[in-house]
Order: sequence, then structure tokens, then C-alpha cells
Amino acid sequence: MVLFINASKDKQLDVFLINKGKVTDKVSFMSDFKVSEKLLGVIFQLLNKNKLKFKDLEGIITISGPGPFTSIRISAAIVNALAYALKIPVIGLKNKKLKLNDNQLVEIGWRKLERAKIGEYISPFYDQKPNITMAKK
Repeated sequence: MVLFINASKDKQLDVFLINKGKVTDKVSFMSDFKVSEKLLGVIFQLLNKNKLKFKDLEGIITISGPGPFTSIRISAAIVNALAYALKIPVIGLKNKKLKLNDNQLVEIGWRKLERAKIGEYISPFYDQKPNITMAKK
């Protein structure tokens, strides 16, 4: 089973389970400033719902950018940590100008994952500088 995370959408995050290149289950949630609090729990719930454990994952695909700064950054950190801990391959896809749909991204990701190596990790891709504002007092 392969985990696919799409954090490139504005205020929405999608987590898929993929088996043999086909989506078997999907969870979407609003990611408005809560990605770091929600993402790992959503992954855990999706695995539980499908009677799977983290050790059942054979690889991870994620969109490495562009997208919302925090969502991309947090998802990259989580998938890299999972790939390291589980000793599985991870790949990042850039959905730059093409704006591919989820099925196209899954297909491309599945093909790339077949050639991915364990121990290679992804970096977030940003199409612009982050817009960081001062904290309100």
C-alpha cells in the first residue's frame, strides 16, 4: 500500500491510499492553519479505517510544491520522517504549471515511485518567497 499526500491545494489537504496504482481510499480535510496538528492523525485514521498499520506502507508520494507554504513544509517533514523510520522510498512531485488532477498525479507518482530509492528524501518546492507577517500582540 502506498500513501499519497496532496498539500498543494489552498486550504484543503488530501490523503490517499493507493494499491497497484489505483486509489483505494481518500480523506480530505480543511487545512486552514492546522496542518501540523491534523495531518499525522488523519494518516493514522485512514490506515486504521483500512485495517493497516504504518509498517504496511511500501512507499510515499507527495506533492512537494508549489502550494501553501506551511502545508507543503509540514507534509514534506512528515513524509520524510515516515520514509526514514519505515525505510521506504518517498518521492515528491512538482505540480507547477500543469495543474494536473489527482488521478494524473497518482499515475505519475506511481511510475516514479517504482524507480525511487530508499534513503532519498524530498525538499519542498516554493514558487515564491514566503509571506511571513509579524505576530499580533
